[in-house]
Amino acid sequence: MLFKMPGGIIVAGQTSRGSWVWKCDLHTQVLSLYECYSCRRGGSMSDRGPIVYIVDDDEVTRSYFDAVLSTANVPCCRVESASAFLDMYDPDQPGCLLLDVEMPGMTGPELQHELNLRGAIIPLIFISSHAGVPTAVDAMLHGAFDFLQKPVSHEILLARVRNALDYDAGNRTILHQRDQMTKRFDALTARERDVLALLIAGHSNKVMASELGLSERTVEVYRARIMKKTAARSLAQLVRMGMEMQLVSSSPQRTKATRANRQPGPRS
Repeated sequence: MLFKMPGGIIVAGQTSRGSWVWKCDLHTQVLSLYECYSCRRGGSMSDRGPIVYIVDDDEVTRSYFDAVLSTANVPCCRVESASAFLDMYDPDQPGCLLLDVEMPGMTGPELQHELNLRGAIIPLIFISSHAGVPTAVDAMLHGAFDFLQKPVSHEILLARVRNALDYDAGNRTILHQRDQMTKRFDALTARERDVLALLIAGHSNKVMASELGLSERTVEVYRARIMKKTAARSLAQLVRMGMEMQLVSSSPQRTKATRANRQPGPRS
């Protein structure tokens, strides 16, 4: 297949090993070969590097997008239908999705709805030649990253895809950090959570000891353990993390009513 682009011509094809692209620069008359990423089902996911999924029932459109992105060394995976994408979808795979609106069987918006039900975070870029404003607005309201109208210039396509990949990378970093934080806070004991709640509320060791029926020394030991388990570098950071994890309660479960049953300090 041949595609004429500003400054050059692209010829795309496919072999049993995968797809390939030749680009001829009209200014330098240099012919370059670009290997496209092959996403045959069951293959390697490029060691978790980002992948752009091109989901469109039109083979020419898939080949064109693949050719454009391959010139920028962006790995692509061409998929002929929404259902085929769901069959291969891996939520842990970074990337973004170039998605046609109207396709036989499951449409683009229907695929978006299914991904939303699954809690998918992959950015969706809708591309359509016929969809109107209401369709675009509905897609954006349901979380689409972008909506482009065909024909799309290769400059705009590359820019929007890069934006989507950057967004996905940042989002996954935040989610990973939050997951690590959740694991650390989940390791806190019930008593440590009580101490943390009072710490976040701004109480002193003396007040916490009175509220929990503990000695001040024991409270200090709990504080040290909380700081170590959560990897907090300061009390201010611990408070921020605790509030983010929504561990703050109006009061701990054990209050002055438990003073009569004074509990021993933590075991060494």
